[in-house]
Amino acid sequence: MGIKAQTKTIGECTLQYSITQQQTADTIGTKWVYVKGDQCKTILQTPQMVQSIFFDTQKTNAFITKVIGASRFLQEVVYPPSGLPNLISMKEIATDSVVQILGYPCKNVELQWSDGVIYQIWYTPEISISVNNFELAFKEIGGLVLSYTIIPMNGSAIQYRATSIDFSPISMNQFTINKMEYQVID
Repeated sequence: MGIKAQTKTIGECTLQYSITQQQTADTIGTKWVYVKGDQCKTILQTPQMVQSIFFDTQKTNAFITKVIGASRFLQEVVYPPSGLPNLISMKEIATDSVVQILGYPCKNVELQWSDGVIYQIWYTPEISISVNNFELAFKEIGGLVLSYTIIPMNGSAIQYRATSIDFSPISMNQFTINKMEYQVID
């Protein structure tokens, strides 16, 4: 009889992911995820732009900032957005070997969406974070996602793989936006 370990929920952490275009194996950017209690901030950085999403799981809206060259934009959106594709299937993929990411044993699950997009996810059931839906697809995952590949119907697959995780306290000013620095767009 196996012993099922209890998942430990972490209320504060910083994750960093490397973003790779699968077809060419080129690194195309970095994603950071900051979680503190009910608040989450994600930063997607590519050579062309920096986009941040700020949201609180207790609120119905989010803020998106985009910096493209010298232009800085701010948009308030309903979050989570309505009209999202539905999850069609979620299946655990059995593997012969244990995959370790950042020292954590990971399980593999595949999600298929109504729009045809497939998420191949590696997660550790040992820990979860207080805001696990920094990607809306992760809401149903029973642990912390450390690697995921998004496979669209058309186009190239993109992989996000955690390169670091830090459980140090995060300053509240990480979640503050100086709205004077941005052009507000509707």
